[in-house]
Amino acid sequence: MILRDELRRLILEFAPERAAPLTDDTPLITSGLVESLTLLNVALWVETKVGSGVQLTSFDLAAEWDSVTDILTFIERHQAPGGA
Repeated sequence: MILRDELRRLILEFAPERAAPLTDDTPLITSGLVESLTLLNVALWVETKVGSGVQLTSFDLAAEWDSVTDILTFIERHQAPGGA
């Protein structure tokens, strides 16, 4: 739950104009809610959680990071042993 809360706070920090609540399944990229600056900050945050660099060009961001749930799943799949 802590990762989820951190991620939501990060996204809302860079998308404060969001009127409706941010849920785990709110489309982030495909809705246009999250733009490049937010994605960069999310990527840097994800790197700290997986313990290594993330090559943003090696996967489809809209497919793999379009919701809080998707990003958390990505972290689980790529987290180094003993990571955060």
